[in-house]
Amino acid sequence: MNDSYWDDRLEFLKAIRNGWCNDDYIEFLVDKVWKIEKPVKIIDYGCGFGYIGLLLLPILPEGSTYTGVDISDTLLNDARHIFTELEYDTNFIKCDLNEFLPEEKYDIAISQAVLRHIPNAKSILNKMIHSVIKGGMVICLEGDLEIEKTVQYFSGFDYIGTGMTPLYRKIYRNELNQGGRDYRVGIKIPIYMQELGLKNVDVRLNDRVKFINPYGDSAKHSKEYDEITTAWDWNKRLSYEDKEKMKKTLVDRGLTKGEAKIFSDSHASICDHVIDNKDTVYILKPSCTLISYGIK
Repeated sequence: MNDSYWDDRLEFLKAIRNGWCNDDYIEFLVDKVWKIEKPVKIIDYGCGFGYIGLLLLPILPEGSTYTGVDISDTLLNDARHIFTELEYDTNFIKCDLNEFLPEEKYDIAISQAVLRHIPNAKSILNKMIHSVIKGGMVICLEGDLEIEKTVQYFSGFDYIGTGMTPLYRKIYRNELNQGGRDYRVGIKIPIYMQELGLKNVDVRLNDRVKFINPYGDSAKHSKEYDEITTAWDWNKRLSYEDKEKMKKTLVDRGLTKGEAKIFSDSHASICDHVIDNKDTVYILKPSCTLISYGIK
């Protein structure tokens, strides 16, 4: 993906990261699993607007530093603006990860929802390993779309019955077979870590499930409903022109015309269902993010 693609994705990135994890689980990882007890220097590969820095710096030992690397000027400018108002030691670097060569060593190299978007994910992981000191840690928080696209749920709607899951699989496999991104990279990362020489490799699963509850707190429901429907384009009904545009894109990505029609009609049905039943529909969406880590 080039920088202009991500320049236009800021609001999407923010929307999908709202409620992405449970803060207490991240604190548990830092304190009990990774046992980070002294200040650390972190480098974040594909930092975007600095989400990982915002997540970790408040719970890391005082004096920890955060360096973010990204290709997008828009995302980096937003990150700089956010951290200007916070009292943390941060640095942001514009660079394509494929070309990035760190000038110093770090205690921790981390990525979140980045390697899925890079065809040569293993080579970027290897670069992350080389950027940490001996005894340093590499952490990857990456999704598995095979799982993610299967487990989302809408009450009163037969999502599995739409047949979208195998169509997602066909799209992603076609992309992978053509030398593109790996939609299952998240579940492969611990294997890559072991193959690349990291020690004490282990993997956990983000325990957060987004639960849109229409019968809970009304303000919370309104906020979370708007966030999830906006992030995944469930917030507007599809016109004929919208469907035709979607079908063309899907055919370009490897579906037949018939499959593209099934997919676009199903997406339109989801939109109609969540819009028509805003005040009653439950939506559940697990993050399905695997948290893999190892020691150099």
